Amino acid sequence: MAFGVKSRDLTKDDSTLAFLASYAKKSKDSIRPQFRHGLGIVYEIEGLDLSVDRIKTYEEEKLLSIAGTAAYPSCPKCASLLLAVRLNCPDCKKTSLARSEIMIHYECEYSAPVEEFVSPKDAEYVCPKCSKHMKRVGIEYGKPGIGFKCQDCGRVFQYPLVNIACQGGHESRIDEIDLKAFPVYRVNEEIQSFTEVADYFMLIQKVLTTGMGAKSEVLGRVKGASGVTHIFPLVVDGERKVVVDFILDESGFDAKILQKILRGADLKHVVLLFVPESLVGRLASIVNPEKIKLLAVSADSSPESIAAEIKKIVG
Repeated sequence: MAFGVKSRDLTKDDSTLAFLASYAKKSKDSIRPQFRHGLGIVYEIEGLDLSVDRIKTYEEEKLLSIAGTAAYPSCPKCASLLLAVRLNCPDCKKTSLARSEIMIHYECEYSAPVEEFVSPKDAEYVCPKCSKHMKRVGIEYGKPGIGFKCQDCGRVFQYPLVNIACQGGHESRIDEIDLKAFPVYRVNEEIQSFTEVADYFMLIQKVLTTGMGAKSEVLGRVKGASGVTHIFPLVVDGERKVVVDFILDESGFDAKILQKILRGADLKHVVLLFVPESLVGRLASIVNPEKIKLLAVSADSSPESIAAEIKKIVG
């Protein structure tokens, strides 16, 4: 059964589970760590940057599971992730380098940036060391490619020393850099199963809250007598607390109702179970009416009508 509701963007005020369900509905991608200047490693979900500690809490609550890892280079001395590349002269180790196309005069073996060989005559180059004119590339001179010249000691070279500096001023060679691994997450399957109808539950919550003054939570967690925490589409607080569950179609009916009965038996709260009208009679004889109250729902049931039924029971 599908309900005709438009998707909506979730905000910081929505419940964590609805927030994650909305993300899972929009994206099948893993939740990967990202480096943010000033923040460090964060995880972006629904446009929000979540800290490592917060995302770890979601993992501990079994909302997210680890799907792999991603590694970031870090300073071997202080573990900082804020790193910068430094290019140094291999002779004097200074950083005052100029990048240019390099030219070499074969006869005197002088090499320098091509700009130093420029001649007033367009078709010629002049060696700044021996003052000889050069016309034939590959015979009198060559251009081995892009290189560097140190502005301090004058050394010309193709490959500078590459070092990594952190924000604390520590400098290390590339082969000394550490790698710091962070988990890559995915939304757990139980949360993903709610993604197609989470918007509908949000609309029911809105009616309960704004129209009827009942406090409710979408995809609320309720701890059972067994110690297991169950996730329900709606948890409503009124004169008494009830949990709301749905069987929206008859596919996999036997497995679904067994799951609902077992969960209901584990709770001290009343379960309001909305099922297609055709199933009400079949289920009435097998569920405990003191624990599970059956209510009919149809494809065109509006959030307002569902909220009204819930309000009658909650008070």
